[in-house]
Amino acid sequence: MSKSAKAAPEQRRIVCVGMCVLDVIHVVEQYPEEDTDKRCLSGYLQRGGNASNNCTVLRQLSAPQVEFLGMLSGSAAFGFLQEDCRKRNILIENCPSTGMDPPFSSVILNKATGSRTIIHSNPGFPSLEYEHLKRLDLKNYSWVHFEGRNPESVLKFIQDIRNYNKKLTNPKDHIRISVDLEKMKEEILALGEAADFVFLGKDLAIHLGCNDPAAAVMSLYDRFNSQSELDDTKPAIICPWGAEGAGCVDPNGKYTFVPSKPVSEIVDSLGAGDTFCAAVIYALQKLQKSLQEAVHFGHAVAGYKLGHRGYDAIKDFHQGK
Repeated sequence: MSKSAKAAPEQRRIVCVGMCVLDVIHVVEQYPEEDTDKRCLSGYLQRGGNASNNCTVLRQLSAPQVEFLGMLSGSAAFGFLQEDCRKRNILIENCPSTGMDPPFSSVILNKATGSRTIIHSNPGFPSLEYEHLKRLDLKNYSWVHFEGRNPESVLKFIQDIRNYNKKLTNPKDHIRISVDLEKMKEEILALGEAADFVFLGKDLAIHLGCNDPAAAVMSLYDRFNSQSELDDTKPAIICPWGAEGAGCVDPNGKYTFVPSKPVSEIVDSLGAGDTFCAAVIYALQKLQKSLQEAVHFGHAVAGYKLGHRGYDAIKDFHQGK
């Protein structure tokens, strides 16, 4: 699409910015003891990474235009990941590339407990820089979601988005911005203050000294300054707290706890958090739900995913299940 042509509202993209990794998954009857040789029940490869998973879930929920933006690899191992994006109609046309081997994760899924154990390997794979982010033609986007990493470059690009929004006469054309704050690094909190919606990870919340979802979202809300780009309000903050549910605070400071529904059987918990995040974005952007309604929807989709292997079953999700 040319830089001068503006995408139709229904064709504007949701782009998720972050990492794409190779997950090597082993399903085991029970977690193996150290220094033993065990056969797994099944094993398979899967495309992973938070932003990459977000894209998968958005497509499974039928979001029409979904793009992943992250560093790709020219190595043979990465061919599987690119092909999987193409198969699912996840756009990758703006991704830069390197010759380095991609990051990968070894994942053990314990059938007995439903737990997942992840061991990451990242040999210094390069992150996106501002020069990569600014390639995006902002007229083609309705929502930009960031993994919380590389704050210096991301903050510069968020300011570009804010400046773009200021030039628009119709507020409905504004690009909305969300960030996933998960890494144990306080410097990424600046990304949250600059966003419209913040997904605060439980582990980071505990690292910051918060022991429940109310304390987590309200302490971060109090820490943020009001933003003129948000009509002198603050970002909405959502903090999923495991099986209990999620705390959320709206831009005006109203706190709500949204409980999740119990799951009868956990088949696969890998990517449940990424599923929740993507489902909330879908509910806010495509279904035009309120914050509380969107969190309810996120719980429902994530709970449905927990009962199925991988992400493919999400296409069969219907609200009310």
